[in-house]
Amino acid sequence: MIVLGIHEGHDAHACLVRDGRLLAVVAEERLNKLKSTSGYPRRAIDAVIDLAGVDPREIDAVAFTQRSDWIWKNTINKNAKFSIQDWIEECAVYWRPKLLEGATIPELFLFDHFRHVAEPELFDDPYLPMVERVRNAPFEQWQAIGDDMRRQVIESHLGLPGDRIMALRHEDCHKAYGYLSALGQREPALVFTLEAGGQDSSATVSTLSPDGTIAEHWRSNSVNAGRAYLYTTLLLGMKPNQHEYKVMGLAPYGSEYHGRGSLDFFRQVNRVEGTEIVNDGRVPELYYTVEQALRAERFDGIAWGLQTWLEELLAEWIDNNIAAHGIDNVIISGGVSQNIKANKIVAELDRVRRLWVGAISGDGSLAVGAAWLASLQRAPEIEIQAPEHVYLGTAYDAAAIDDAIERNGLRRDFAIIDRPSPDDVAEWLYDGLVLARYSGRMEFGQRALGNRSIIADPRRAETVERVNRQIKFRDFWMPFTPSMMAEEADRLLENPKQLYSPFMMMAFDLRPEFRDAIPAAMHPADRTVRPQMLRRRDNPGYYAILEAFKRRTGLGCVMNTSFNLHGDPIAESPDDAIRTFRGSELDVLMFDHVAIARTTG
Repeated sequence: MIVLGIHEGHDAHACLVRDGRLLAVVAEERLNKLKSTSGYPRRAIDAVIDLAGVDPREIDAVAFTQRSDWIWKNTINKNAKFSIQDWIEECAVYWRPKLLEGATIPELFLFDHFRHVAEPELFDDPYLPMVERVRNAPFEQWQAIGDDMRRQVIESHLGLPGDRIMALRHEDCHKAYGYLSALGQREPALVFTLEAGGQDSSATVSTLSPDGTIAEHWRSNSVNAGRAYLYTTLLLGMKPNQHEYKVMGLAPYGSEYHGRGSLDFFRQVNRVEGTEIVNDGRVPELYYTVEQALRAERFDGIAWGLQTWLEELLAEWIDNNIAAHGIDNVIISGGVSQNIKANKIVAELDRVRRLWVGAISGDGSLAVGAAWLASLQRAPEIEIQAPEHVYLGTAYDAAAIDDAIERNGLRRDFAIIDRPSPDDVAEWLYDGLVLARYSGRMEFGQRALGNRSIIADPRRAETVERVNRQIKFRDFWMPFTPSMMAEEADRLLENPKQLYSPFMMMAFDLRPEFRDAIPAAMHPADRTVRPQMLRRRDNPGYYAILEAFKRRTGLGCVMNTSFNLHGDPIAESPDDAIRTFRGSELDVLMFDHVAIARTTG
């Protein structure tokens, strides 16, 4: 049973599953170089089919992550192409008139208004013809038009008949990804989804039975936790659906002294009532209303108030549901589940025994949930195999890398080191060099977990400023994170529940004796870390570097950040890696068989 999963919304991607086993996942942004891209992910589809080594005609089902009536909206590709000013203009010409002034605005208004932003890529979008079709049809026909467009695109691209296409509910794909990705999960669980918006809701509560059946107990589309975070990100001058993590990183620099007014305001957006999150309608719109209420508040106080409110809301909601359902095994999915600070608060609740948040649990994993659901629907006897790692993307062999090195003149301009050993790498790190590691198959999602990573000595506080100034060009308040041997996690972290976090989806406190040990890989304001707990079997080459660094320093972890320049997707090809190396002041670029160095000390 072979299933192709496709997500066309922001963070568009594709995956391929054979008999319940995830073989490949690739994000379209890595290939078209438009970060957080939307639309039909043609390149990613071709990549996962090639990686899995299947003939497209062998595919038994094509699983999409939502209904087709709104897929034309993705043609604008606003998450990738809008500037901050475009986002503000959208609020001015659409949301303020619609929500605050009661105006009736045609559904295609935003497409017509922002069409120029999407060009020239718009002309290559296979769903572009749908725009004129829905413009001239009653709303009741849009679903049928969308279904027809998908059939045409799949038949043209892959030669597959329309009866192999499935459209699954967005929220159900989040749920399925959450519980089916949970390693060793074979017990009752409470499954929560929370996001800016899905197909019909922004929050759900479900229970999972040991036999794999899931029952949804509550849903609501008036939970604005994700939307408030999105538009407050815009209010603070950053890009929605990309920079929420910056607001989360800024929040610990705030305090109740400067943020109390913001917190009091956000508490009006939603509140918990029993097992539900309710909306009293006191905040009718989430940009101008927030701006008006908080215009006298400090930026760090706003971030602190927003984050504190989210943590309070999520913790009370989950705690009340645990008490009501009698289940202390918690799974969170959807965009808000990527807020690692809130996950930390949930994990520390007395009633929570176990917490799982899958790798890239926002929309960047929806296609995987869809493919797993489709597998179970088409062949219920299939057992889904939770992937133990995320190294499921593209890879390039030594010949392709050598060709890129020659084409880009690296042997002429830099020193070449053949087959550097883990001990060599550990020595470079010890000497204070900043290295980029490009190895094997690319990780899927927004987290770099060793194969497309920039790494450095976590003991050197000055590394943060250097990486920010010379390589990543990131905001000064943003922390870096550690990759650590799984065995080191027990020694370094406060983790009394022994929670396993291999994908950087939860924050932890450092043990008191190590709070000064890794200043370059912790948040300096609250001294938390977002670790990658790495087992040898999941990435032997990267583990060997951590092991060698421990032999050299007594510490089995390194500072890790994604291998890209600020605003770019993570490097996918050898040419991407080389372009990033040349466009920064990285000391060493490491491939599996060769390293390119400006200096090695």
